[in-house]
Amino acid sequence: MKYSKLSIFAVAAAGLFSACTKLDQNPQSSLNGNDAVTEGNARILANGIYTRMEELEYYGRDFLIVTDLGGNDMKITSQNSNRFITEFQMNYTPLLAPQTNTFLNAYRVVNQANVLIDKLPETTTTATIKGEAYFLRALANFDLARRYTRPYTNVDAKVNEPNSGITLVTKATDVPATFKPGRSTLAETYAAIIADLKVAQQKAPDGLTTDAKANVFNATKDAATALLSRAYLYKGDWQLAIDEASKLINSNKYALYAPTEVANTFNADAPGSEDIFSLRFLTPNGRGSNNFGYMYVPSKLGGYGDIRLTDGFMALLDTKDVRKGFTQTLDGSNYLMKFSGNKAQGQVGLVNVKVLRISEVLLNRAEAYAELGNLQQATDDINTLRAKRGLDPFTDVNNIKAEIAKQRRIELVGEGFAMTDLFRKNGERNIADANALSTRKTGPTDFRVAFPIPQAEMDANPNMVQNPKY
Repeated sequence: MKYSKLSIFAVAAAGLFSACTKLDQNPQSSLNGNDAVTEGNARILANGIYTRMEELEYYGRDFLIVTDLGGNDMKITSQNSNRFITEFQMNYTPLLAPQTNTFLNAYRVVNQANVLIDKLPETTTTATIKGEAYFLRALANFDLARRYTRPYTNVDAKVNEPNSGITLVTKATDVPATFKPGRSTLAETYAAIIADLKVAQQKAPDGLTTDAKANVFNATKDAATALLSRAYLYKGDWQLAIDEASKLINSNKYALYAPTEVANTFNADAPGSEDIFSLRFLTPNGRGSNNFGYMYVPSKLGGYGDIRLTDGFMALLDTKDVRKGFTQTLDGSNYLMKFSGNKAQGQVGLVNVKVLRISEVLLNRAEAYAELGNLQQATDDINTLRAKRGLDPFTDVNNIKAEIAKQRRIELVGEGFAMTDLFRKNGERNIADANALSTRKTGPTDFRVAFPIPQAEMDANPNMVQNPKY
């Protein structure tokens, strides 16, 4: 199937559940007679969505790495394996193949979720599975917005202009070959994401209870609440971000990692106390040397070591900060060891990917408090985090916004936030390290803040509009 002859949306809608081996014999059965979309198959179909999210060009590796390479904390030097250079140098074009696959896989998640939402009969058994589908559709749409549109609060975002958002696919596609949708506004995009998350808050399985650990490898009501706090923060709805974050923080169900846990928790096999939603990666789907953490682990320790920490990031670390345990200096370069590998799985760089953690939720609330002028409350939240990271209390209340930005960079490094955080706050990307490959300064109004729509979609879909200046 050639992308040049068929819209990516059509490709995404065809063979929806090919990631789910028990349905491979009839991958389009969900579209032809609904014989696969039954209560008996509901869990299998839902698991297929999680599997799709783990594709190499999505959460399996590329999505998080590319988003971090677009910030100020990561660099690529002349010692590299020829991966992600175009993205680091911000020379991407609509023809960049890995980004085409990220686009495709995210829309496959959307379409697989649509089939469950639209066609799965709702029973007491399937209602919560539909809730998971609403969450996963919202997450995929949010990720597409983060990659292919400007951040909502970016100085050059025109949130109500036509084609400023993503293509919203809200129904299962019965005739994929003729499906050629256009784009929404950015305001409509965020409204759809938030609406889905509100449904997930009602329908998805319960999160952590007082007597048992939630299955963090599946979507829950708590995961929807955590993602809502992020969506409202990115949209600039400060009080709503506070309200959603407070539901989780005040519940005391998710505890910040203890200082002794921080350095190793990302390489643990079992979920940690902060984890709200993660993706499970086991040896069969770890992809060997193509896995996520392999890009960070230095070659002397078994990885590629292509992606290294910038001098600017290292300068943020206090000597008391236990997060220094994430880093390792070797032969004059600083490496991120956050994802060095789950020892229980026995593969370098293979880790579970933590998508939502309570520390991010706490940082979301701190930022929203600061934006509303509640500087002491923002400082209190930051000091809650600092205490768990081995740091003394922060006392300069009038400079709390800068401290929040700093703590987000340190706490969330490598987790796919850097580029979004930089440009939603209208910062500048400038990596001046002597050993980094040359890369452009990029300000908040630069057209490269949003990636291009893949050329395959532009060629096949006359209703698609490219991002400006591509």
